[in-house]
Amino acid sequence: MKYSLVIALFSFGIIVGICDAACFNTPPKRIRGRDPGGCTYDRTFHVYGSSWRTKDCMDCSCSDDGSIHCCQVGGRPDSYDKEKCTAIFDKENCRHHVVRNDDPCKTCPHSMVG
Repeated sequence: MKYSLVIALFSFGIIVGICDAACFNTPPKRIRGRDPGGCTYDRTFHVYGSSWRTKDCMDCSCSDDGSIHCCQVGGRPDSYDKEKCTAIFDKENCRHHVVRNDDPCKTCPHSMVG
């Protein structure tokens, strides 16, 4: 039993590691032709070279040229039995959990995409 849990956790780590998260870039913005000294995202100023996590679980960074690069922290669950299981998003930890409907303490096999 212990070995199957170790194998399941190891496999889950590989699946999550090879999935590409959804990302986007925004071009630098200049104010009246001058260098603003950083990036503005969601009405918050970030200095060049800084990084942050948004309330929507995106990891973002402000590059030295003023462009912003953001990627989703994790993927979304896929390929699970949607009649017997439910996907729950833990916004505090930016993670999905797929649990059995009849026993939420037990997880369901699934893969991650996105």
